[in-house]
Amino acid sequence: MIRNKATYSDFLKDKSFLQWHLTRDEALNDYWISFLKENPDLKEEFEKATGICNSIRINEKIYSDTDLLYQRILQSIAYGKRDKFKQRIIYYLSAAAAVALILLISVLYTTSKKPEKILAANEEIIGETLPDQNITLLAGGKVITLKQDATLELANGQVTYSDSANKAKMIEVDDIRINTLIVPNGKRSSLVLADGSRIWVNSGTTVNFPSTFGKEQREIEIEGEIFIDVAKSENKPFIVHTPQFDVRVFGTRFNVSAYPSDNEASVVLVNGSVQIDANSRSLRISPNEMAKLRNGDLSKNTVDVSLYTSWIEGIYIFEGTPTSEVLKKIGRYYNISFDGAANLPDKKITGKLFLSENLDDVLSSVSLLTSTEYKREENIIKLIKK
Repeated sequence: MIRNKATYSDFLKDKSFLQWHLTRDEALNDYWISFLKENPDLKEEFEKATGICNSIRINEKIYSDTDLLYQRILQSIAYGKRDKFKQRIIYYLSAAAAVALILLISVLYTTSKKPEKILAANEEIIGETLPDQNITLLAGGKVITLKQDATLELANGQVTYSDSANKAKMIEVDDIRINTLIVPNGKRSSLVLADGSRIWVNSGTTVNFPSTFGKEQREIEIEGEIFIDVAKSENKPFIVHTPQFDVRVFGTRFNVSAYPSDNEASVVLVNGSVQIDANSRSLRISPNEMAKLRNGDLSKNTVDVSLYTSWIEGIYIFEGTPTSEVLKKIGRYYNISFDGAANLPDKKITGKLFLSENLDDVLSSVSLLTSTEYKREENIIKLIKK
Protein backbone atom coordinates (compact mmCIF):
# COMPACT_ATOMS: atom_id res chain seq x y z
CA MET A 1 0.00 0.00 0.00
CA ILE A 2 1.28 3.49 -0.89
CA ARG A 3 1.61 5.66 2.20
CA ASN A 4 1.46 9.43 2.66
CA LYS A 5 5.24 9.92 2.53
CA ALA A 6 5.86 7.55 -0.36
CA THR A 7 8.70 8.07 -2.83
CA TYR A 8 8.82 7.00 -6.46
CA SER A 9 10.64 3.82 -5.41
CA ASP A 10 7.54 2.83 -3.42
CA PHE A 11 5.44 3.12 -6.56
CA LEU A 12 7.94 0.93 -8.43
CA LYS A 13 7.52 -1.73 -5.76
CA ASP A 14 3.72 -1.58 -5.80
CA LYS A 15 2.19 -4.45 -7.77
CA SER A 16 -1.00 -2.57 -8.70
CA PHE A 17 1.05 0.36 -10.04
CA LEU A 18 3.11 -1.99 -12.23
CA GLN A 19 0.03 -3.82 -13.43
CA TRP A 20 -1.63 -0.50 -14.30
CA HIS A 21 1.43 0.59 -16.26
CA LEU A 22 1.69 -2.70 -18.15
CA THR A 23 -2.01 -3.28 -18.90
CA ARG A 24 -3.68 0.17 -18.64
CA ASP A 25 -6.63 -1.65 -17.10
CA GLU A 26 -9.64 0.71 -16.91
CA ALA A 27 -10.42 -0.06 -13.27
CA LEU A 28 -6.80 0.51 -12.25
CA ASN A 29 -6.71 3.67 -14.30
CA ASP A 30 -9.72 5.02 -12.38
CA TYR A 31 -8.07 3.99 -9.13
CA TRP A 32 -4.87 5.93 -9.78
CA ILE A 33 -6.76 9.00 -10.98
CA SER A 34 -8.68 9.00 -7.71
CA PHE A 35 -5.49 8.34 -5.78
CA LEU A 36 -3.79 11.43 -7.21
CA LYS A 37 -6.83 13.58 -6.47
CA GLU A 38 -6.73 12.44 -2.87
CA ASN A 39 -2.91 12.68 -2.61
CA PRO A 40 -1.81 15.69 -4.69
CA ASP A 41 1.44 15.93 -2.69
CA LEU A 42 2.52 12.56 -4.19
CA LYS A 43 1.97 13.62 -7.80
CA GLU A 44 5.64 14.45 -8.37
CA GLU A 45 6.83 11.05 -7.08
CA PHE A 46 4.09 9.29 -9.07
CA GLU A 47 5.14 11.04 -12.28
CA LYS A 48 8.79 10.22 -11.63
CA ALA A 49 7.93 6.52 -11.29
CA THR A 50 5.77 6.72 -14.41
CA GLY A 51 8.65 8.31 -16.31
CA ILE A 52 10.93 5.42 -15.38
CA CYS A 53 8.34 2.89 -16.50
CA ASN A 54 7.71 4.78 -19.73
CA SER A 55 11.31 4.08 -20.71
CA ILE A 56 10.35 0.39 -20.66
CA ARG A 57 7.71 -0.05 -23.36
CA ILE A 58 6.30 -3.34 -24.52
CA ASN A 59 3.83 -4.24 -27.20
CA GLU A 60 0.29 -3.24 -26.35
CA LYS A 61 -1.06 -6.50 -25.08
CA ILE A 62 -1.95 -7.68 -21.59
CA TYR A 63 1.08 -9.03 -19.78
CA SER A 64 -0.42 -11.70 -17.57
CA ASP A 65 2.66 -12.60 -15.56
CA THR A 66 2.73 -9.53 -13.32
CA ASP A 67 3.56 -11.71 -10.31
CA LEU A 68 6.83 -12.76 -11.92
CA LEU A 69 7.63 -9.16 -12.84
CA TYR A 70 6.87 -8.03 -9.30
CA GLN A 71 9.10 -10.70 -7.76
CA ARG A 72 12.00 -9.79 -10.07
CA ILE A 73 11.80 -6.14 -9.08
CA LEU A 74 11.70 -6.99 -5.38
CA GLN A 75 14.73 -9.25 -5.84
CA SER A 76 16.60 -6.51 -7.61
CA ILE A 77 15.83 -3.98 -4.88
CA ALA A 78 16.79 -6.43 -2.14
CA TYR A 79 20.12 -7.02 -3.87
CA GLY A 80 20.75 -3.29 -4.14
CA LYS A 81 20.31 -2.76 -0.40
CA ARG A 82 23.49 -4.74 0.23
CA ASP A 83 25.54 -1.88 -1.14
CA LYS A 84 24.79 1.43 0.59
CA PHE A 85 27.10 3.30 -1.74
CA LYS A 86 24.79 2.46 -4.66
CA GLN A 87 21.56 2.98 -2.75
CA ARG A 88 20.80 6.36 -4.34
CA ILE A 89 20.58 4.88 -7.85
CA ILE A 90 19.36 1.36 -7.13
CA TYR A 91 15.70 2.39 -6.96
CA TYR A 92 15.88 3.74 -10.48
CA LEU A 93 17.69 0.67 -11.76
CA SER A 94 15.58 -1.80 -9.82
CA ALA A 95 12.63 -1.45 -12.16
CA ALA A 96 14.57 -0.79 -15.35
CA ALA A 97 17.06 -3.63 -14.92
CA ALA A 98 14.61 -6.17 -13.57
CA VAL A 99 12.04 -5.58 -16.27
CA ALA A 100 14.72 -5.60 -18.95
CA LEU A 101 15.82 -9.05 -17.86
CA ILE A 102 12.31 -10.39 -18.33
CA LEU A 103 11.02 -8.34 -21.22
CA LEU A 104 12.94 -6.33 -23.75
CA ILE A 105 13.24 -2.58 -23.44
CA SER A 106 11.12 -0.94 -26.13
CA VAL A 107 9.99 -4.31 -27.51
CA LEU A 108 7.87 -3.78 -30.61
CA TYR A 109 6.35 -6.51 -32.73
CA THR A 110 6.41 -5.58 -36.39
CA THR A 111 4.92 -8.05 -38.84
CA SER A 112 6.40 -8.28 -42.31
CA LYS A 113 4.38 -7.56 -45.43
CA LYS A 114 4.38 -11.26 -46.23
CA PRO A 115 1.55 -13.44 -44.89
CA GLU A 116 2.43 -14.24 -41.31
CA LYS A 117 3.35 -17.79 -40.42
CA ILE A 118 1.34 -18.96 -37.45
CA LEU A 119 2.66 -21.41 -34.92
CA ALA A 120 -0.14 -23.81 -34.05
CA ALA A 121 -1.36 -23.92 -30.47
CA ASN A 122 0.77 -26.19 -28.30
CA GLU A 123 3.35 -26.60 -31.07
CA GLU A 124 6.84 -26.69 -29.60
CA ILE A 125 10.21 -25.23 -30.47
CA ILE A 126 12.86 -27.36 -28.78
CA GLY A 127 16.05 -25.84 -27.46
CA GLU A 128 18.91 -27.76 -25.91
CA THR A 129 21.73 -26.43 -23.78
CA LEU A 130 24.84 -27.99 -25.26
CA PRO A 131 27.75 -29.51 -23.29
CA ASP A 132 29.84 -26.83 -21.63
CA GLN A 133 33.29 -26.27 -23.12
CA ASN A 134 36.27 -24.38 -21.80
CA ILE A 135 38.01 -21.37 -23.28
CA THR A 136 41.34 -22.71 -24.50
CA LEU A 137 44.65 -20.95 -25.11
CA LEU A 138 47.30 -22.69 -27.21
CA ALA A 139 50.53 -20.81 -26.48
CA GLY A 140 54.12 -21.52 -25.57
CA GLY A 141 53.66 -25.16 -26.53
CA LYS A 142 50.99 -25.55 -23.85
CA VAL A 143 47.23 -26.05 -23.76
CA ILE A 144 45.72 -23.80 -21.09
CA THR A 145 42.15 -23.81 -19.80
CA LEU A 146 40.74 -20.36 -19.01
CA LYS A 147 37.78 -19.04 -17.04
CA GLN A 148 34.75 -17.22 -18.43
CA ASP A 149 35.52 -13.62 -19.48
CA ALA A 150 39.24 -14.31 -19.13
CA THR A 151 41.54 -11.43 -20.09
CA LEU A 152 44.90 -12.19 -21.68
CA GLU A 153 47.72 -9.72 -22.20
CA LEU A 154 50.71 -10.29 -24.45
CA ALA A 155 53.87 -8.26 -23.77
CA ASN A 156 57.64 -8.77 -23.78
CA GLY A 157 57.39 -12.33 -25.04
CA GLN A 158 55.01 -13.39 -22.27
CA VAL A 159 51.28 -14.01 -21.97
CA THR A 160 49.67 -13.03 -18.68
CA TYR A 161 46.30 -14.62 -17.97
CA SER A 162 43.93 -15.85 -15.29
CA ASP A 163 43.32 -19.60 -15.39
CA SER A 164 40.18 -21.55 -14.55
CA ALA A 165 41.08 -21.32 -10.86
CA ASN A 166 41.18 -17.50 -11.19
CA LYS A 167 44.91 -17.38 -10.48
CA ALA A 168 47.08 -14.92 -12.38
CA LYS A 169 49.78 -16.77 -14.33
CA MET A 170 52.40 -16.05 -16.93
CA ILE A 171 54.01 -18.16 -19.63
CA GLU A 172 56.85 -17.55 -22.07
CA VAL A 173 55.93 -17.56 -25.75
CA ASP A 174 58.25 -17.87 -28.67
CA ASP A 175 58.51 -15.18 -31.35
CA ILE A 176 57.96 -17.61 -34.22
CA ARG A 177 55.01 -19.60 -32.93
CA ILE A 178 51.41 -18.54 -33.69
CA ASN A 179 49.16 -18.63 -30.63
CA THR A 180 45.49 -19.56 -30.70
CA LEU A 181 42.61 -18.49 -28.48
CA ILE A 182 39.49 -20.66 -28.81
CA VAL A 183 36.30 -19.22 -27.28
CA PRO A 184 33.42 -21.73 -27.54
CA ASN A 185 29.72 -20.93 -27.65
CA GLY A 186 28.51 -19.67 -24.29
CA LYS A 187 31.83 -18.00 -23.37
CA ARG A 188 33.57 -14.63 -23.91
CA SER A 189 37.13 -13.40 -23.52
CA SER A 190 39.41 -10.47 -24.29
CA LEU A 191 42.97 -10.18 -25.48
CA VAL A 192 45.62 -7.44 -25.50
CA LEU A 193 48.08 -7.97 -28.34
CA ALA A 194 51.81 -7.24 -28.36
CA ASP A 195 51.28 -3.77 -29.91
CA GLY A 196 48.65 -2.79 -27.30
CA SER A 197 45.65 -3.43 -29.56
CA ARG A 198 42.74 -4.82 -27.57
CA ILE A 199 40.28 -7.44 -28.81
CA TRP A 200 36.92 -8.41 -27.30
CA VAL A 201 36.15 -11.98 -28.39
CA ASN A 202 32.53 -13.13 -28.68
CA SER A 203 31.17 -16.65 -28.35
CA GLY A 204 32.09 -19.27 -30.94
CA THR A 205 35.24 -17.47 -32.09
CA THR A 206 38.83 -18.51 -32.79
CA VAL A 207 41.68 -15.98 -32.91
CA ASN A 208 45.18 -16.77 -34.22
CA PHE A 209 47.75 -14.18 -33.18
CA PRO A 210 51.57 -13.93 -33.17
CA SER A 211 53.72 -13.40 -30.11
CA THR A 212 55.35 -10.42 -31.83
CA PHE A 213 54.44 -8.58 -35.01
CA GLY A 214 56.67 -8.29 -38.07
CA LYS A 215 58.47 -5.11 -39.07
CA GLU A 216 56.18 -4.25 -41.99
CA GLN A 217 52.65 -5.14 -40.83
CA ARG A 218 50.57 -6.59 -38.02
CA GLU A 219 48.33 -9.57 -38.82
CA ILE A 220 45.82 -11.77 -37.00
CA GLU A 221 43.29 -14.36 -38.19
CA ILE A 222 39.76 -14.81 -36.86
CA GLU A 223 36.70 -16.96 -37.37
CA GLY A 224 33.69 -15.65 -35.49
CA GLU A 225 33.11 -12.20 -34.04
CA ILE A 226 35.42 -9.66 -32.42
CA PHE A 227 35.44 -6.00 -31.57
CA ILE A 228 38.93 -4.53 -31.87
CA ASP A 229 40.53 -1.28 -30.80
CA VAL A 230 43.67 -1.13 -32.96
CA ALA A 231 46.72 0.70 -31.59
CA LYS A 232 47.77 3.45 -34.00
CA SER A 233 50.86 2.96 -36.17
CA GLU A 234 51.26 5.11 -39.28
CA ASN A 235 53.98 2.88 -40.73
CA LYS A 236 52.67 -0.56 -39.87
CA PRO A 237 49.15 -1.46 -41.07
CA PHE A 238 47.00 -3.90 -39.12
CA ILE A 239 45.28 -6.67 -41.09
CA VAL A 240 42.46 -8.88 -39.85
CA HIS A 241 42.15 -12.02 -41.98
CA THR A 242 38.83 -13.89 -42.06
CA PRO A 243 37.71 -16.77 -44.32
CA GLN A 244 35.52 -14.29 -46.22
CA PHE A 245 37.65 -11.13 -46.49
CA ASP A 246 40.60 -9.14 -45.15
CA VAL A 247 40.33 -5.85 -43.24
CA ARG A 248 43.24 -3.39 -43.48
CA VAL A 249 43.64 -0.51 -40.98
CA PHE A 250 46.23 1.68 -39.27
CA GLY A 251 44.45 2.66 -36.07
CA THR A 252 40.72 2.44 -35.48
CA ARG A 253 37.86 0.69 -33.69
CA PHE A 254 35.52 -1.70 -35.45
CA ASN A 255 33.48 -4.88 -35.19
CA VAL A 256 34.05 -7.93 -37.40
CA SER A 257 31.48 -10.70 -37.69
CA ALA A 258 32.64 -13.62 -39.83
CA TYR A 259 31.12 -16.87 -38.63
CA PRO A 260 31.59 -19.69 -41.17
CA SER A 261 28.02 -20.88 -40.52
CA ASP A 262 26.39 -17.50 -41.30
CA ASN A 263 25.13 -16.43 -44.72
CA GLU A 264 26.88 -13.08 -44.51
CA ALA A 265 29.93 -11.45 -42.93
CA SER A 266 30.32 -7.82 -41.95
CA VAL A 267 32.57 -5.04 -40.71
CA VAL A 268 31.07 -2.14 -38.73
CA LEU A 269 33.29 0.91 -38.21
CA VAL A 270 33.15 3.04 -35.06
CA ASN A 271 35.98 5.45 -35.91
CA GLY A 272 38.94 5.78 -38.25
CA SER A 273 38.92 4.23 -41.70
CA VAL A 274 39.21 0.66 -42.94
CA GLN A 275 39.51 -1.11 -46.26
CA ILE A 276 37.84 -4.45 -46.93
CA ASP A 277 39.34 -6.73 -49.58
CA ALA A 278 37.14 -9.56 -50.88
CA ASN A 279 36.86 -11.40 -54.18
CA SER A 280 39.40 -9.15 -55.95
CA ARG A 281 37.40 -6.10 -54.91
CA SER A 282 38.22 -3.41 -52.36
CA LEU A 283 35.78 -1.26 -50.41
CA ARG A 284 36.59 1.60 -48.04
CA ILE A 285 34.18 2.56 -45.27
CA SER A 286 33.88 5.52 -42.90
CA PRO A 287 32.60 5.76 -39.30
CA ASN A 288 28.98 4.64 -38.85
CA GLU A 289 29.11 2.50 -41.97
CA MET A 290 28.89 -1.27 -42.40
CA ALA A 291 30.51 -3.31 -45.14
CA LYS A 292 28.62 -6.53 -45.80
CA LEU A 293 29.57 -9.56 -47.85
CA ARG A 294 26.64 -11.73 -48.88
CA ASN A 295 26.56 -14.28 -51.69
CA GLY A 296 29.83 -12.89 -53.00
CA ASP A 297 28.44 -9.33 -53.20
CA LEU A 298 30.31 -6.64 -51.22
CA SER A 299 28.26 -3.56 -50.29
CA LYS A 300 28.11 -0.82 -47.68
CA ASN A 301 25.46 1.26 -45.93
CA THR A 302 25.06 3.64 -42.99
CA VAL A 303 24.12 1.99 -39.67
CA ASP A 304 23.68 2.62 -35.97
CA VAL A 305 26.95 1.11 -34.75
CA SER A 306 25.53 0.38 -31.30
CA LEU A 307 23.39 -2.36 -32.83
CA TYR A 308 26.57 -4.27 -33.67
CA THR A 309 28.93 -3.35 -30.83
CA SER A 310 26.75 -3.33 -27.69
CA TRP A 311 27.51 -7.00 -26.98
CA ILE A 312 30.83 -5.98 -25.44
CA GLU A 313 28.78 -4.11 -22.80
CA GLY A 314 26.57 -7.14 -22.13
CA ILE A 315 23.61 -6.01 -24.24
CA TYR A 316 22.12 -7.15 -27.52
CA ILE A 317 20.21 -4.46 -29.41
CA PHE A 318 17.73 -5.58 -32.04
CA GLU A 319 16.12 -3.37 -34.69
CA GLY A 320 13.66 -5.10 -36.97
CA THR A 321 15.55 -8.35 -36.44
CA PRO A 322 13.82 -11.59 -37.53
CA THR A 323 12.97 -13.92 -34.66
CA SER A 324 15.18 -16.64 -36.12
CA GLU A 325 18.20 -14.30 -36.03
CA VAL A 326 17.43 -13.31 -32.44
CA LEU A 327 17.36 -16.96 -31.40
CA LYS A 328 20.58 -17.64 -33.30
CA LYS A 329 22.41 -14.85 -31.42
CA ILE A 330 20.98 -15.91 -28.07
CA GLY A 331 21.74 -19.55 -28.79
CA ARG A 332 25.36 -18.82 -29.67
CA TYR A 333 25.86 -16.54 -26.66
CA TYR A 334 24.41 -19.06 -24.19
CA ASN A 335 25.41 -22.28 -25.99
CA ILE A 336 21.85 -23.31 -26.82
CA SER A 337 20.65 -25.01 -29.98
CA PHE A 338 17.06 -24.08 -30.95
CA ASP A 339 15.47 -26.62 -33.28
CA GLY A 340 12.53 -25.47 -35.37
CA ALA A 341 12.98 -21.72 -34.92
CA ALA A 342 11.95 -21.23 -38.55
CA ASN A 343 8.43 -22.32 -37.58
CA LEU A 344 7.93 -19.32 -35.31
CA PRO A 345 5.61 -16.50 -36.46
CA ASP A 346 7.30 -14.25 -39.00
CA LYS A 347 7.87 -11.35 -36.60
CA LYS A 348 10.58 -8.72 -36.48
CA ILE A 349 11.79 -7.53 -33.12
CA THR A 350 13.16 -4.21 -31.91
CA GLY A 351 14.58 -3.72 -28.42
CA LYS A 352 17.37 -4.39 -25.96
CA LEU A 353 18.20 -7.67 -24.29
CA PHE A 354 20.40 -7.53 -21.21
CA LEU A 355 22.69 -10.54 -21.31
CA SER A 356 22.17 -11.79 -17.79
CA GLU A 357 24.25 -14.62 -16.36
CA ASN A 358 20.95 -16.14 -15.26
CA LEU A 359 19.71 -18.15 -18.24
CA ASP A 360 16.16 -18.33 -16.91
CA ASP A 361 15.90 -14.54 -16.96
CA VAL A 362 16.93 -14.55 -20.60
CA LEU A 363 14.56 -17.40 -21.47
CA SER A 364 11.72 -15.40 -19.89
CA SER A 365 12.58 -12.62 -22.35
CA VAL A 366 12.68 -15.07 -25.24
CA SER A 367 9.31 -16.45 -24.19
CA LEU A 368 7.71 -13.03 -24.18
CA LEU A 369 9.14 -11.78 -27.44
CA THR A 370 8.18 -14.98 -29.28
CA SER A 371 4.68 -15.12 -27.74
CA THR A 372 5.41 -18.52 -26.24
CA GLU A 373 5.68 -20.13 -22.85
CA TYR A 374 8.92 -21.81 -21.94
CA LYS A 375 9.59 -24.89 -19.90
CA ARG A 376 13.06 -25.98 -18.90
CA GLU A 377 13.88 -29.52 -17.88
CA GLU A 378 17.60 -29.77 -17.19
CA ASN A 379 19.26 -29.18 -20.58
CA ILE A 380 16.04 -29.24 -22.64
CA ILE A 381 14.14 -25.99 -23.27
CA LYS A 382 10.67 -25.97 -24.79
CA LEU A 383 9.04 -22.89 -26.31
CA ILE A 384 5.32 -23.65 -26.53
CA LYS A 385 2.81 -21.53 -28.44
CA LYS A 386 0.33 -20.04 -25.97
